[in-house]
Amino acid sequence: MVLREDKIGQQLLVPLDLKDLIPKDYPCYFIQNVVDQMDFSKVDANYCYKAGKPAYSRKMLLRLVLMGAFDGGLSGREVAAKAATDVSYMYLAGMENQISEQSTDSK
Repeated sequence: MVLREDKIGQQLLVPLDLKDLIPKDYPCYFIQNVVDQMDFSKVDANYCYKAGKPAYSRKMLLRLVLMGAFDGGLSGREVAAKAATDVSYMYLAGMENQISEQSTDSK
């Protein structure tokens, strides 16, 4: 018998596309398509050119809320945790999470 090498911690040379890790028929693509067809121009206008830290995209937040509802009505904290650990939530969030936010805050 031949053992495979343990590859935990191995870094990739090329950036990974999250779509490669999500099955083609997964519900996150349906949710993305539905939200992308909605007009957010009036809502976005309320958040443009305001002082303070930039607000999250309303489209991104709606995608996460809908995916959380699809997964059984997750709480906001559960959705935030999934956005940091679950590939489909990472995809819908556009890789926005507290970890990436902390790294940009420290620059």
